Amino acid sequence: MGNNHTANRHGAVIDEHTLDFLHKNDRDALHTRSEVGSLRVTAGFLLEVDFSAAVLSNRLNRCLGAKGLQTIIAFDAQLDRPLLLKAIWLVDTQQWSEVANALKVAAPKGFCQLPITVAVADMQRHDSKQAYLADVRVIALWKMVGRHVNFGGDYGRFELFDQAGGGVRAIKDEPGFELGIDPPLPPAHPFHPHTINDNPPVRSTIGRQGGSWTAGGDETTDASASSFIMGVILDSSAANLGMTPWVYVDRHAHGGVLDGLLTQSPHQPPHGCTAVMAYRLDNRNPPEELRVLLLTHFDGPFVAFVTLITRADTTMVGVSAITTEPPVGDASAAFKDRRPSTVSLVGGPLGSTIADMVVNQQEKVAEEEGADDDDGDGGEEDDDDGADDGDSDEDMEGDIDGDGDGDGQQQEEDEEGEGGEREAKRRGWRTARLHAGWSTATLVGGVGGGRMDGGWNREARRSYRMQCT
Repeated sequence: MGNNHTANRHGAVIDEHTLDFLHKNDRDALHTRSEVGSLRVTAGFLLEVDFSAAVLSNRLNRCLGAKGLQTIIAFDAQLDRPLLLKAIWLVDTQQWSEVANALKVAAPKGFCQLPITVAVADMQRHDSKQAYLADVRVIALWKMVGRHVNFGGDYGRFELFDQAGGGVRAIKDEPGFELGIDPPLPPAHPFHPHTINDNPPVRSTIGRQGGSWTAGGDETTDASASSFIMGVILDSSAANLGMTPWVYVDRHAHGGVLDGLLTQSPHQPPHGCTAVMAYRLDNRNPPEELRVLLLTHFDGPFVAFVTLITRADTTMVGVSAITTEPPVGDASAAFKDRRPSTVSLVGGPLGSTIADMVVNQQEKVAEEEGADDDDGDGGEEDDDDGADDGDSDEDMEGDIDGDGDGDGQQQEEDEEGEGGEREAKRRGWRTARLHAGWSTATLVGGVGGGRMDGGWNREARRSYRMQCT
């Protein structure tokens, strides 16, 4: 009587007897994830008995615990059974480490509260498994959790927006905020051999300016989507910012420590580091590359990292340490005395010799945006090349090539009329992105770095280039 169904998997067996039902709260643990799905399809009468929403919710919580995500991500109690199964699949089969680490960094900065709660609307960002798999993994996951990272004020939320014709925008659903996911890289590009299929390079022109996000600045190529996400989260105002002045070291000196750091995979944190972020300004000639070595734990009480800046046409490397560790002692004291906990970490990747060169300097202290602007116009004139030393970026490029005595000056004169607009566009392009919130005012003083001008300001670039000649 009735229909018979033969499953291609065996059920739980006790004393050679196959169990039909086990009335226990965690009875779903007897089945694998795929078996749960198969039984729901082939044995509809079990739906209410063994696979109620409450049972599936319990299973989801166990999955979160098994992945160590229970303190970072939670799911809305209003999810129905199909969405609960979808959530179980996402947690059970997907790697969440990059997303989880980014959320850990965002929480102490006040951008989110952990665990974030993934709601019905978040789960519906992908209407099918196929739609989810059509995106690269890190982007697909961030589409569901990004809106929970709120930068505050006009900075808004770290959302990703699908475009009708394909593609995605970040932060603002406006022209210019597009992300180039997995852009074509020439074989000689340093990131090319290290491309990860589900966490590929990302190209954008997004940066910070005037208390909001803007687009149209330098085109930067991040080594991975997670590098882009982490960098944007770090680009925010923070108390207690301080950094060392740049020091310039030959990459092959002192046992080739810096060369080893720069030739290592842009995804593999060096010894003594929690993470590494790498990006490159490919539209520069020659291109400029930055590596940011995170020294502190993702959810630590402060953030500290070392930044390395380099160019393909020189062996000189700019090195600086940046931290939000609360300072101690006199403001005129050396960095090593002001930020002792950070100093103890700097030697990990750099070695003692280079670390001593970096930290045995009086630190530079970041100030709030516009703090040094006496005339209230945003300090634009302070960032003008003519106001500094009369040498434009083009002049310094010429000096490196040995022919900078005329062409650079003429080019500067030709561009003088558009200088204000150009500088306005270049100012603040993710200036703090990898320097935890350096303001335009401090950049003018040679303090900060970031996405504008390749992670360092124009003054720092001149100093770097002069060291290279």
